[in-house]
Amino acid sequence: MSLPALGGFAQKAVRHARWRVRRAVAVTADAMRRGDRTVIMTPPRGLRFGNWLYLWLDAHQKTAAGQPTCVLEAPGMRPWFDVFPTLQAWTIPRDELRFHDRRDWNDSDWRQVFGDDFTRETLQSFVNSCLADDVDPGPRDRVVINVRRGDYYKNAEMRRRYGFDQVGYVSAAMELFTDVGEVLVVSDDADWCREHLGGLLRERIRNVSFAAPDPAANFLAVAGARRIIGTNSTFTYWAAYVADAMNPDAEIVMPLFHSRLFASSSAYQLDPHWTALDGFN
Repeated sequence: MSLPALGGFAQKAVRHARWRVRRAVAVTADAMRRGDRTVIMTPPRGLRFGNWLYLWLDAHQKTAAGQPTCVLEAPGMRPWFDVFPTLQAWTIPRDELRFHDRRDWNDSDWRQVFGDDFTRETLQSFVNSCLADDVDPGPRDRVVINVRRGDYYKNAEMRRRYGFDQVGYVSAAMELFTDVGEVLVVSDDADWCREHLGGLLRERIRNVSFAAPDPAANFLAVAGARRIIGTNSTFTYWAAYVADAMNPDAEIVMPLFHSRLFASSSAYQLDPHWTALDGFN
């Protein structure tokens, strides 16, 4: 069966399977590679900005430890270089990959485990070096709510893996904040948020607005906030990492739930300093 005949989730699974086969074959040749730099390999499709940031972080911390490392460019990265120009210096275009470059093939968690794959110190060093200068701080009394919808809820298989009670969670999270002047809702589905979250938010706060879906502007809005309610998305986690590094007094709330992919559904990406709410999955 050709890929166009498959659904979106199935296409993604097939592409990842093919990439894993290519990776297994390439590992044999890796024994001959003795170059002076290591390249973290990326699949040609399937990852997004939040996933790539974990790889750039890994390159940054390994280089700081004396092992020069960069990330192989993947389709879709270039628009983000306009937002965060420093990231381009940590990226190698595919046509500049040399035979003797050492290859670093990623494992299944994509270097996302807080405390194992990176520390709070290496994370904040990366944020301050590569991201923070391009983020403008927002109002101190604003709560920014980032709601991931998109393929998580349009695709039945993804919904089974990542779906949870977002309305109940946002309602509970709002109870944790006082002296809120305004609420900004950032989402890839602003219409859903207006319909399902607008009423409960305006019962608490008069000034509620909904940002137009725009990945770069949305990320900057969350990253510039001091008070964040996030959902189970690497996009949200990274915006919160940036906000946390920029603001020692940041208040960040996340769901403890991330996905049903593994025996534990808990989000291993969360900073232990954040507030994690359970019971909504």
